[in-house]
Amino acid sequence: MEQYAGKIAVVANTAWNIVNFRLGLIVALIENGYDIVVIAPEDEYVSKIEATGCKFIPLQRLDRKGTNPVKDLRLTHELYRIYKREKFDLVLHYTIKPNIYGTFAASFAGVKAICTVTGLGYSFLSDNWISRLAKNLYKRAFKRAVYVAFQNDDDRQLFILQNLVTADKTMLIRGSGIKCDYFCPLPKTETSENFIFLFVGRLLLDKGIREYLNAAAEVRKSYPKTEFWAVGALDTDNPSCIDSDSVADAQQKGLLRYFGPSDEVREFVRNADVVLLPSYREGLPRVMLEAISMAKPIITTDTAGCRDTVIDGINGYMVPVKDWEALAAAMKKMLEADKDTLNKMGEEGRKLALREFDEKMVVKRYIDVIAYLIAKGNAK
Repeated sequence: MEQYAGKIAVVANTAWNIVNFRLGLIVALIENGYDIVVIAPEDEYVSKIEATGCKFIPLQRLDRKGTNPVKDLRLTHELYRIYKREKFDLVLHYTIKPNIYGTFAASFAGVKAICTVTGLGYSFLSDNWISRLAKNLYKRAFKRAVYVAFQNDDDRQLFILQNLVTADKTMLIRGSGIKCDYFCPLPKTETSENFIFLFVGRLLLDKGIREYLNAAAEVRKSYPKTEFWAVGALDTDNPSCIDSDSVADAQQKGLLRYFGPSDEVREFVRNADVVLLPSYREGLPRVMLEAISMAKPIITTDTAGCRDTVIDGINGYMVPVKDWEALAAAMKKMLEADKDTLNKMGEEGRKLALREFDEKMVVKRYIDVIAYLIAKGNAK
């Protein structure tokens, strides 16, 4: 253990988010001598956070989906009181409400903050009062942040062009990183000899679940033994969630094998032949990174975040957004490819993961920035 280096808060909208995307960074920060406090609403993942040796403070006022300004004001006040009491050297904010209201709170408490934009969500790009409000709040909050990190350059450029953040405050950090030694090529354990396509993610229209089902129905006409799997939650609180009747109908027809949400995504990826995500927009899609790290060919869309994970024709195929016919055509190309071609695609994907998305590189980038900011603060 290194000597004490400073006190840092890591804040997100769920403990689940911390466990799935930030745990490697937290462990590395602890190993580098930082005192880490995680702040998020309490759920069943808290014990995994505390197992790292860091402190956990539950948030009471964070309403992920709500747009009530009174509740959000209470969240800002709650975070302000925590930041003031704990006397942090730096706060790392992830997800929308911590990025906005946490940064306001940090500014009021006199604490430096780094925000990370992990994705915009399709609603951000819509022209409605919610998106206009979100943009206005982002602009006001990011004036108070020391840095704003983006996971892809499309999002970074969009924020700069819309004057939501100045270019000098931005930096590019490629996702949350993948443990490439854990998400590695593994032999199948599934006994099925059928070709398997896998979709992993919440069953949202924005994620392309409708296009997946339409394409699957088309592919099944020519390749009746093909299997179409889906792993992820039916997030019924999200207005973009597909209706449960559509999923039940696809299951009843034998078109879809739906497994629900799972913490063991690796086990599904290892048994798939191709992993796909026809999303409308992402920060940097975790499942695509896990898939290429496990040497699986992929199919995804030509949009922000998704295009960063595929070199078209090399480690998979890229199709237009909302085009289920193009998706079906790409799926058929995978089915018609020989084993050597698919293996070569998988190998190229693995090289890409090791070269650009390994967690060690992402963690080092954060640690370098954090060390600089804390040293700069201590020098004053």
